[in-house]
Amino acid sequence: MPSNTTTIALRAATPADAAAIAAIHVASWRATYAGIMPASFLAALSVEQRTGFWYRALTAGDANVTIACGADGVTGWVAYGPTRDTDKDRSWGEIGAIYLHPAHCGKGIGAVLVDHACRSLRDAGHAWVSLWAIVRNRRARAFYEREGFVAESNIKTFDIEGTPIDEVRYWRALR
Repeated sequence: MPSNTTTIALRAATPADAAAIAAIHVASWRATYAGIMPASFLAALSVEQRTGFWYRALTAGDANVTIACGADGVTGWVAYGPTRDTDKDRSWGEIGAIYLHPAHCGKGIGAVLVDHACRSLRDAGHAWVSLWAIVRNRRARAFYEREGFVAESNIKTFDIEGTPIDEVRYWRALR
């Protein structure tokens, strides 16, 4: 691991972590997607609303989320599980989201979270893992490629306030 890696402890997220997960979620989106997504959309993101979402998901057991903790508390998180993509079978797992607080990027935390998610998916019987990345998020795409993921040629597009956002699927083998 790089010499700038900080000490990282991983643990399963609980409903008590919902506010920290939400704060990272919103801060990361605002920092990462500025210039990609509409400024009005990013400004309207609500930690309170995201906290409610994550609290409900974690309470119901709908989310498999692992958080990274450092000296400053929760620094990042990853959500993963069986694929949601209808063109993939049960041998596929998915990293549904991975976010770091912007102050903690470039310290090896993302690599630790991806490794943990991939090992957990493999241990659950999945042979493959996929994830979706915003095409214009070059930093994330370069990170996934360093982690051994390969981009597919397919692009899917969704719309935020009239702005088309393109996503590309990445995949890699787990065995």
